[in-house]
Amino acid sequence: MTLTTPKLDPLAVARAAGLDQVVAQFPDDIAAAAQAMAQDLANFPAIEGTTEPWPPMQIRPPMQIRSDR
Repeated sequence: MTLTTPKLDPLAVARAAGLDQVVAQFPDDIAAAAQAMAQDLANFPAIEGTTEPWPPMQIRPPMQIRSDR
């Protein structure tokens, strides 16, 4: 199973998040951050929907309460 991410305009996403002033002042930085994020996501290995990216939890036995006190 392969998940695809739709192509989004990073400036439109920033505007939708209420960052209009940031878009006006730093449009190149927003584009560079979006490009860096896309490159980083491309380097992550694919994870199946049933696979956990961490080891499974293990249950420890309950603590023994000493009755000699």
